[in-house]
Amino acid sequence: MTSTDLPPGSPGPASQGPPPPVTIFPILRVVPLPTSYTTGLTPVLISPDLEIIFHQSGRKVSLPSDLARSIKRTTNRLQQTQHQYLSPTRGAEFFLSSASPILTEVRLVLDITAGEKVASIAKCAHAEAEDRPLLEAYSLSIPLKGPAIIKAKSALGLLRGLTTLEQLVYRSPPSDVGGSGSPPSEIMAACGSLYAPFAPYNISDRPAFGWRGLLLDTSRNWIGLEAIRKLLDTMSFVKLNVFHWHITDSNSWPLDLEDRPELAAAGAYSPSQKFTESDIKGLTDYAGERGIDVLLEVDLPGHTASLAASHPEHIASANILPADPYSNQPPAGQLRFATDATTQWTKGLVEDVVRLMEVAPYVGTGGDEVNEKCMFADPVTRASLKEKGWTLDQALDAFTGEIHEPIHAARKTPVVWQDMVLSHGAMRSISPDTIVHIWQASGDAKKVLDKGFRIVHAPGDYFYLDAGQGGWMATPHGSGHGDYRTWARVMSFDPYAHAGPHKEARDRVLGGQACLWTEQTDENSLECVVWPRTAAVADLFWTGDKAGGGYPRNTVEALPRMHDVRYRMVDRGVRAIPLQPHWCALRPEQSIEGA
Repeated sequence: MTSTDLPPGSPGPASQGPPPPVTIFPILRVVPLPTSYTTGLTPVLISPDLEIIFHQSGRKVSLPSDLARSIKRTTNRLQQTQHQYLSPTRGAEFFLSSASPILTEVRLVLDITAGEKVASIAKCAHAEAEDRPLLEAYSLSIPLKGPAIIKAKSALGLLRGLTTLEQLVYRSPPSDVGGSGSPPSEIMAACGSLYAPFAPYNISDRPAFGWRGLLLDTSRNWIGLEAIRKLLDTMSFVKLNVFHWHITDSNSWPLDLEDRPELAAAGAYSPSQKFTESDIKGLTDYAGERGIDVLLEVDLPGHTASLAASHPEHIASANILPADPYSNQPPAGQLRFATDATTQWTKGLVEDVVRLMEVAPYVGTGGDEVNEKCMFADPVTRASLKEKGWTLDQALDAFTGEIHEPIHAARKTPVVWQDMVLSHGAMRSISPDTIVHIWQASGDAKKVLDKGFRIVHAPGDYFYLDAGQGGWMATPHGSGHGDYRTWARVMSFDPYAHAGPHKEARDRVLGGQACLWTEQTDENSLECVVWPRTAAVADLFWTGDKAGGGYPRNTVEALPRMHDVRYRMVDRGVRAIPLQPHWCALRPEQSIEGA
């Protein structure tokens, strides 16, 4: 069979050098796993003078500035890598022979037509979800002789190829760890002790889904810009492409709008714990350069008690005690969405958010957990409903139609939680183009798909990162969203389990995301909660079922890859938690159930 006939992960026929360790796992330890690849058996040494160059033969193409910065970051990260291959001898088994080729150049090539303008990484990142897979596609080859080549149709695709390259390179083993130790000193001097163990590499890759995200709640506990930027760096490393910023909630209002300064002045935890418009635009640019779109969500009308501090006239049952049963968690209070004054005021608020998120294709308006008891306990709401002859659901429908107007006017798409289409009757205000997040249970996807909407998977039974932290209301009971969601639980999810066999419905499954609600998480514990579990989300929705075997995915196959990406994160200063004892990470084939 030829190399093109080989299944993913098989060694190519032109391989030479020592065989790899006997293992039941694929050779390539990359997250997310490329959708198609072959490898060889020869370690390629990485020159300390390795150059990554933009190469367009016969054509002059302007290099996007964000791609130029990405090239520089990858070059620096490769040389700074200290991560060693995870085996008992830390990769010494690859250097039983001193004859190894040296890689001195990586060429980036854009597959575009003559005269075609090259869009920036950021512009591609802000494309519609359905358009992203083609923009993110790339190929990567590392031959035994000559330059490595990363080829794509966009700057974003080249970025994805660069992040894969970063996961192929290891630091050489120390001389005092088993086997033959380090490569001979003359090779060490030539290669700077970096190598990629399984050349030749031939990778052809593109994501299965255009939406691969992480939700972060910055209202319940404060998480600042520096921590978020570091989070975005790690998201980009594993090819996540949506940062769902749940920026406000009932606990605090850190969103500091220039035309509404009173909101954050009264609603933020402190003057230093708020996000200015400049902060948000800067973070959106930072994310875009790393191939990530920002979905800014202001959760309306149910999660808005924090507005009572600045606008009590717009909040029903503000801070009523006891909060239960008037809210799912304290404090109580929701927008008086049945009144014209509150509806128009909120519409103006959404207009400000739409203006702020100029480059983003989507705007989140939430819509979950509208508490009827909270609303009916409010005399102003009751009077308005009586005057108009409306039910509460009819009032919510009218309110939603008004606040979505500025989103549609800006040619953007609203994103809502599933409650808006499943819990309030016929919501005519929810336009057919609306994207719906599934959160209550994974099986609810079928109900929403049956109504014709596009969906993003975010169900608590698989993707809630805060689950398992326990109750937090000073009582001995309570589980905090149930059991801990392990990375293996995350990867066992089937995106099409409730979509049926028909392509039309499956095409409306845009992807999925992890969600971190921060009742018990702040900057001090953020990375430990998020990583490396969220890398499993990246793998699930990038690779799809291309890892072999369809759904559910094989978590045994993924174990050494998840170990590897975790240790790489730690090497980059990320506080990612271990998945198993270190002994197991070095011997994954002995560390699975039944081994």
